[in-house]
Amino acid sequence: MPLFTGRTAFGGIAFLLSVGAAQGQGGGLTCAQLLQAQDAKAVTVCKAELDEAENAPANERLARIVAHDGYGVALLAVAHKPKQSLEAFDGAIALLPASTVKPDSLQWAVVFWHRATAYQQMEDWPRAAGDLKTAEDTFTAGIAAAGGDPALVDHFRQLRQRVRKQHADVLERQGKHGEAQRLLATQ
Repeated sequence: MPLFTGRTAFGGIAFLLSVGAAQGQGGGLTCAQLLQAQDAKAVTVCKAELDEAENAPANERLARIVAHDGYGVALLAVAHKPKQSLEAFDGAIALLPASTVKPDSLQWAVVFWHRATAYQQMEDWPRAAGDLKTAEDTFTAGIAAAGGDPALVDHFRQLRQRVRKQHADVLERQGKHGEAQRLLATQ
């Protein structure tokens, strides 16, 4: 089931948020689980998880990245507040360079993909195109770094194609039909 509906549709919030997919303390549902269910409670739970991650030791960057991204997705996909989601996505992206997340990883690509979706929903086509290009390049680097693991290569290729389709839509909205068609023709 797609996480984002309407003009911008893609699924699989589990890309990045699966890190926190276990049940929360006290048996409550986690941000990731509520996002998968597209439950309105996701916004509150994801914000609480972000607050908790922000109070953790500064060296626990991955948890902070995941929490920022989760809260951004909750604001974007559940609360339908793309402008407000940008702060959370920007927070995650700011943490990436000093983290253990590599620039050829799924996690790196997904944060940019999510922020691109926020820009796309705001009809900020140049910024959406820039972040989609970053996500696409990251998936391409991930394919090269996959070390011949056919399942991982196939997964990254499928995700890259989804990003390319979304990027082509953005290019079409910018009046760049030829560029959009060339992008869709690439594998």
